[in-house]
Amino acid sequence: MGATFQHWIVKRYATRELFQVNFTIDGKLLVMIGNHWPSRLDSQYESEPYRMTAGETLSYWLDRIQEEHGQQVPIVVLGDFNDEPFNRSVLEYALSINDRQRVLNGRDPYLLNLMWPLLAAGKGSYYYRGRWFLFDQIMVSRGIINGKAGWRLGGEAQIEAAALMSNPGRPGPRRFGLAPSERDRDGFSDHYPVSVLLES
Repeated sequence: MGATFQHWIVKRYATRELFQVNFTIDGKLLVMIGNHWPSRLDSQYESEPYRMTAGETLSYWLDRIQEEHGQQVPIVVLGDFNDEPFNRSVLEYALSINDRQRVLNGRDPYLLNLMWPLLAAGKGSYYYRGRWFLFDQIMVSRGIINGKAGWRLGGEAQIEAAALMSNPGRPGPRRFGLAPSERDRDGFSDHYPVSVLLES
């Protein structure tokens, strides 16, 4: 059983909304919020304010969710953020950090970004112009870190299916392609998927 919500991001032109689903599994609530933030198509810094708006919108809704369901509500935030864990939109606006104690004890609705160990290991989920980026991220609330709401992490975040999805002879995923002229029926995506195990 679940409920879904869409949270619109207000900006000068349309962007993808945040997609929230509230699951009830064995009587325990789990809130998941899917994200696909504005792209870097117009360059990283010209488009950055739009991702900052997305991050601020996410943080606002996290605050409202905690008001509704309590400070220990288990929340998983995931998706393609088109920014990395250290970019301002993620750190300063979405309040997604690499500080477990601050997430557990802070007054603001901080998230623990699970991708920092992968970033430190030089791994990425997206390859562009000779460089790996970690745009695809998973973040969790204090209610998952401390396990008080019945959900806890069952391991570290992972980048999945790299061997299956890789381009033969060159780095990065083998993309399916959107335009008919570039469509590769044996392709997958231009991003590798990421995952984390939750236990109850």
